[in-house]
Amino acid sequence: MPFAELTRGGGRARTLAGVRTRWRRVRVAGASVLVGAVCASCGASDHPGSRPSTPVATAVAGAHPQAVQPAAGADAGPAESSPASSPSIGDPSAHAPTLATVKRELRMLNLCGGTTDRANATPLVSGRGPGFVADPGTSQTEGQLPLLTARLDALGRALGLTIYGISGYRSPQHSVAVGGYADDPHTRGEAEDIGVDSLLRSSAAQISEAQLARFGLYRPFDPSDDPADSEVNHIQLIPSTGPLSVAQASSSFDPDPACG
Repeated sequence: MPFAELTRGGGRARTLAGVRTRWRRVRVAGASVLVGAVCASCGASDHPGSRPSTPVATAVAGAHPQAVQPAAGADAGPAESSPASSPSIGDPSAHAPTLATVKRELRMLNLCGGTTDRANATPLVSGRGPGFVADPGTSQTEGQLPLLTARLDALGRALGLTIYGISGYRSPQHSVAVGGYADDPHTRGEAEDIGVDSLLRSSAAQISEAQLARFGLYRPFDPSDDPADSEVNHIQLIPSTGPLSVAQASSSFDPDPACG
């Protein structure tokens, strides 16, 4: 075989052998890289601080939330605050007055200036200290009553007494119904029937005429402070011209005849 041809044939053989050698090196290097990556992945999954390479949703396929029914007698853990443990609002022992109590109060409201029976003398709403306390159901805003009751309040505080307003304003119909007149001082908002520390009519005699006068008040129908007088608790403002005599007061406004 000619030398040139042999040379060419030998070159091809050497070239093919070199290609095969390089291909084997590439395959070995690639395998090494693949093994290293797998090992690194295994090491990372075992490391406490590493993040999982597979998402939880993929790892736990088909997971769904389920309701857990507690077993009978099982402790359900701390519950929310119950009404029993919540702070109470208002007075839990409060209750509506009985029908008998309401009827008694209505009877007292229709008395002519207070009761003569000690059984009915306890106020339905007691005052918390000295001063004036309007009885429930009475009206104290007409005519001179705002000034009159303010002076009674000052008088009660000065004497350390609770003065109950038993009857302030009365409509003409109400006044006639309890034995008065359609034009008496109560129908004008000019008079207050009081009780002192009770609803007894005679209790008003604890306050003398002189003590009333210090606060611009007087008894037009009973200046003697007589506890037996039916008008001992009828109080009015002293007129700017001075107190009226019993005769003058009676000629202008007759006392309630049914209250004697």
